[in-house]
Amino acid sequence: MSGRLPGKPRVRIVGVGPGSKQYLTKAGEDAIRSSTAVLGWELDLHPAKQLLHDKIVYTQTVDNFKEVAKQAARETLRKGLDIAILRIGDPCVSSGLAGLIDTFSDFQIEVIPGISSVQIAAALSRISIDDSAIVSFHEYGDPEAKKKFMLGAFRAGRHLIILPSPDMRPKDAARHLIESGAPRSVEAYVYSNLTLPDESNFRGPLKDIVGKDFHWLSIAVFPNPSITSAEEAEKIWEKWRASH
Repeated sequence: MSGRLPGKPRVRIVGVGPGSKQYLTKAGEDAIRSSTAVLGWELDLHPAKQLLHDKIVYTQTVDNFKEVAKQAARETLRKGLDIAILRIGDPCVSSGLAGLIDTFSDFQIEVIPGISSVQIAAALSRISIDDSAIVSFHEYGDPEAKKKFMLGAFRAGRHLIILPSPDMRPKDAARHLIESGAPRSVEAYVYSNLTLPDESNFRGPLKDIVGKDFHWLSIAVFPNPSITSAEEAEKIWEKWRASH
């Protein structure tokens, strides 16, 4: 952890876990407690709400998130106040990290990692992140290029961990893979509202995801049969691979 630089207020970009306060780390708690101001979306603030009663809180919405971030940076910099920026999960995963660093460039910046839904989903699916490709449709970028990357990673034998968006929902991703030749019977998972009271988990063949609508706060996992131990799944994969 870095020490304070003289004359510069500090901003900590804090991962607050997938949603439940039990996944908020001690390092994250300490960073929030020692800050005078806090910035985040309502969902970001939820896991730490018990720590916010004496804070200046800047709440972002879909209509004002850029303006509120700039306002928070401007006001806390002028007053010399330390601020914590809360981001659900890990700040290095689909958090708009580059934009935050740019907005708060006049501050001493520290990034404090958290537990992300990617880690939780991988654990529930019993797959290694080392063997996986993480594809986020949350961040800006060409969705067609991301779809091409997703398909290429699956063909190369990687599990897929997909962070969906309104433009690429779990059923859209499943349909794209099937239309590109992926085995319809491959087992897949969709996890919604992970670690929250209304958490729901789906497990079934890839083809069954195509007809289902899931909560926007979901993460999809498509295990790759080429790196599973199930003999039948390996046969399915070999048949598909031979056809490509």
